[in-house]
Amino acid sequence: MKAGVVHCRCSKCYSVPARKRVRKRTPALTLLSLPEEILLCVLQCLSAEDLLSVRAVHSQLRDIVDNHSSVWARVSFRDTWPWPETLWLFERAAEKGNFEAAVKLGIAYLYNEGPLLSDEGRADVCGRKASHFFSLAESLRSPLADPFIWVFIRPPWSPTGSCCKAVVFDRLKAECDSNVEKRGPLLHCLARVLQLFEEDERRADAISMLEQSSQAGCLQSSYLLWEHNRKAAMADPGRYLQCVRTLRDYAGKGCWEAQLALAKVCSCGNPLGLESKACSDLVAQLFSSSNLASRPSSQAILRQGIKDTMRYILVDWLVEVTTMKDFSSLTLHVTVGCVDRYLALRSVPKARLQLLGIACMVVCTRYISKEILTIREAVWLTDNTYRYEDLVRMMGEVVSVLEGKIRSPTLLDYGEVLLSLLPLERRTTHLFSYICELSLLYSALATPPPAKLACAALLLTRALHHYAPLWPSQLVDYTGFSKQDLVSLSVLLYVKCFSQDVPKDYRHVSLTGVKQRFEDEAYQHISKEKVMDFKELCQILEIPEEEPQMEPPSPTGQPADIHTFLASPSSTSKRRRDDAMQAHRAGFVATPTTELSNQEETLLGDILDWSLDTSCSGYEGDQEEESEGEKEGNCSMISIKLHTLTDEDERLEHCRALSSDEDSFCEAEREMSKDRDPLSFSSGYSSVQSVSPSSTASSSPPSLLMPCTFKTFTTSLGAASANAQPGFRLLVPMQRPRGTSSKQVKRKNSAAHSGGEVEVEDEGKGDKNIAGAGFLSL
Repeated sequence: MKAGVVHCRCSKCYSVPARKRVRKRTPALTLLSLPEEILLCVLQCLSAEDLLSVRAVHSQLRDIVDNHSSVWARVSFRDTWPWPETLWLFERAAEKGNFEAAVKLGIAYLYNEGPLLSDEGRADVCGRKASHFFSLAESLRSPLADPFIWVFIRPPWSPTGSCCKAVVFDRLKAECDSNVEKRGPLLHCLARVLQLFEEDERRADAISMLEQSSQAGCLQSSYLLWEHNRKAAMADPGRYLQCVRTLRDYAGKGCWEAQLALAKVCSCGNPLGLESKACSDLVAQLFSSSNLASRPSSQAILRQGIKDTMRYILVDWLVEVTTMKDFSSLTLHVTVGCVDRYLALRSVPKARLQLLGIACMVVCTRYISKEILTIREAVWLTDNTYRYEDLVRMMGEVVSVLEGKIRSPTLLDYGEVLLSLLPLERRTTHLFSYICELSLLYSALATPPPAKLACAALLLTRALHHYAPLWPSQLVDYTGFSKQDLVSLSVLLYVKCFSQDVPKDYRHVSLTGVKQRFEDEAYQHISKEKVMDFKELCQILEIPEEEPQMEPPSPTGQPADIHTFLASPSSTSKRRRDDAMQAHRAGFVATPTTELSNQEETLLGDILDWSLDTSCSGYEGDQEEESEGEKEGNCSMISIKLHTLTDEDERLEHCRALSSDEDSFCEAEREMSKDRDPLSFSSGYSSVQSVSPSSTASSSPPSLLMPCTFKTFTTSLGAASANAQPGFRLLVPMQRPRGTSSKQVKRKNSAAHSGGEVEVEDEGKGDKNIAGAGFLSL
């Protein structure tokens, strides 16, 4: 029977050839097969390096990338900085509307960090380039952000002649006349710069620029003009009424600064003549709008790999920097807010967390304070753990990730509204500020809206000082929060701020920077005040007594997974301190102070004041090149002879001794140190060195710098004396700064910082005192 032929219909011979089922192959899914809309969304999520790789795969992909500006506008330059090889990529993305590329290019040209330019006419070339990209970044910033580029060109300017900031200012001023669309925000930035000068002529020009910027539609300039005219209007009731009505218009347009100012005005009285209910509703609307504002959650920060203790250590260190530099509490709050917002969006390695914190403080001091934190000084505060260029690039990362929004409403802003509504005694006000700063240390308290957290802090403050009634009806009407709404958050504040054991660093020393800050007489020693126990607080709040759930401490005092973050590279040789020594952390602060004799302490204290004086700060100190005085060697110095070294080591004095940055050592010193034990380096979270007492007394090789004795303490001009004995010299600038110096908050050490103890002998008497070995590594 032939296949495929049917002879009969019987079941025996009836056969039908079986059909072979052919499976259709599914077409391969590639990028080219995707719809163009989806393909654009995929390309917009790529980094700049990946985008170039995809562009080189196929001509169709190249055409899509080149012909759609939205791809370049949203491409990511994360952890990438403009270099000569990638400069064209940044410039192309910036011209297509990429905010991150424009910001990084502006900062790179301003600080000459990245692009290679010749020394001839560098200020003029860099200034023209920086002004172009700063202007472009200002036009691309988020609508929710205020104009910000003035932060980078604000005074002080270089007094030596050619100044890149001055070139940027002049170029932006010329652009305002030619470009009408950018006129409003650019004039606002120029006016903010001129307001910081002392000359009356420049300040008058600033007011004129603010008026022009306000006419061009800049709401922030309108509010600054209102602040300027407010004092003059308060003398006339009619003018003051019109002034408040103008403020209400600005607040209705969305200016949050005007909203806060209007709330303060309405809290102090009723200048608009509204009914009491309408006035309270107006202030309550401000507090309710804070709930809608997005804040970084603690879970978002934890997802980025940052533990609670890591963040605590960082904020505690920022508190110490704020205290030492005498910055305002508002600067600290804004800095921590920038750190939290950045961590919620980007992951940061543990080794660069301190760099993020100090970069945010550099930016925020330029935005808020009249006295700034210079880049060189910020690097010094990190014990030279990072380089100048590292900090400059991190500043670009912070501003680009935050989309130019540096300032936002903080806990202190709402606290000022509450205190104007219902004033407190001075000591109680200090307690309120103390609780507000303690709340910065805990990531769990970064999640609640700042308005609600301020109300909870006020409720806890009134409870601790036995105010009655605890939460008056006036506060309920003006804030919209009842006592029941705030009790749980107030209890959480109490548990976190007063009940939990504070974390400890790798030296097993408790981190109490905020407590030490409020031990000052200016705050009436409020942190030394005894706080009521939890049982009494529950009785006052009229809630059932429930013991707070404490987090179980780890056996070593901190979780095991952050040991690397807390430990110094030399921590393996450290011994734990005695419990009696741990109780006095006042001697273990991250400030370059030491306990010497009275005369030595006075002299070295003046030296440190001069080295950190604000007259040394500014754009001149931010330049990478040395000043003329340093190049010519005519700077007055103090030479302190420490440990005796060989004559061969004298040529290595230009290297940074005991620095945590190993790359800073020159190659010659590396070769000489092969036959001896490595030096101990700090972790970067203190400005002083950490050395264990046991290692210095017993196991230290003779070539190390401790123990050491002060053999000579001489003052020399320029080079050291020819007949001086060879040794390790600590060179500290002695040129007294011009003008007034900022207040330096110093803390006397009762023992050596991080365990380092050295014997300080007076040349005549030989008395021995305990000194911080880390001071020797300045």
